[in-house]
Amino acid sequence: MGKMDKTEWKIPWKGMIVALLVGAAALAVIFWQVANPQDVLAELREYPVKYFFAALFFVLGAWVVDGQRIGMLARALGERIRWWELALVLGAANFLTLVTPFAGGGGALIVYYLYRRGLKTSQATAVVLGGGLAGQSSLALLGLITSASLTNVPDDLSPYFRAVKIGALVYLTILMSLQVGIIKSDRLFQWLWSKRGKESRSAAWITEFRSTYEFLLTKRSRYYLTGVAVAFSYYVVYYFGSFLLLSGFGVFHPWLRFAIAVIFGVAPVFSPIPGGAGLSEGISWIVLDGVLAPDELASFIVLWRTVVFYIPILLGGAIFVFLVMRWASKSNITGPTGSY
Repeated sequence: MGKMDKTEWKIPWKGMIVALLVGAAALAVIFWQVANPQDVLAELREYPVKYFFAALFFVLGAWVVDGQRIGMLARALGERIRWWELALVLGAANFLTLVTPFAGGGGALIVYYLYRRGLKTSQATAVVLGGGLAGQSSLALLGLITSASLTNVPDDLSPYFRAVKIGALVYLTILMSLQVGIIKSDRLFQWLWSKRGKESRSAAWITEFRSTYEFLLTKRSRYYLTGVAVAFSYYVVYYFGSFLLLSGFGVFHPWLRFAIAVIFGVAPVFSPIPGGAGLSEGISWIVLDGVLAPDELASFIVLWRTVVFYIPILLGGAIFVFLVMRWASKSNITGPTGSY
């Protein structure tokens, strides 16, 4: 594999601080608007703690499942990676995802990791993009399935699930068009070559990226489809955490409860605020208002943010710092190392 200049990485302190401040502000506003903080603390003391730890288990366990999405596509290119290494890297990537807008910061870290494993950056980018689009496709598919299969939905919640169905169909269409465009839009890339020149480094990089992506989707379609299935499993496991938190309050029937957990989970993906801070709480407030008492609603938001945001940030951030320090200790390396 080719060698490239060593990439410099900086810890996104500003993004971390903004995410924590915005999240704290959102929680504070909701507390003071919907419940007395003392009532919230009293409610938390009465909440069945087993649901909290079970939810945390599924949220963190989802990192192991998600790692196999990238691992499957890397294997299609001949790179076999141990599952625990992928779990660590996905934990660190999840940290970056939570502190960057549109939940999109973890991809660059995975690209860098795969580069260190021996893949070219164009190949690593194709793997990460392919895995990302597989994940987004499975997320839209999960939202479509849960919303379309619901029965006995309360009238006040029906518009939300109708919007999810429409949004999922539109999103799936966009994702499919994007993937076809990457492989088939020869005219666009020929136009770019005419401007940049076919012998330029950027042209060579894009050509190799497209050929790798096409190879994954056509010649290694079995691996790609398995990646989609793994991504679907990841979201099921991940959102089961929110499902369990809601189960502690005993609201709704189980399938509707899980569909609501999916809605809460989808919101941060489309939020320009790091981690979706504030947006998911707002949706929780709208959907559960009238179902939970004010102090119960505020308690759920505290539990939800703790399980899916604050604890993963602490653990993922620790893993990220560990990886950065480990990689920095090998600063004399200028090419792929085959080491995490």
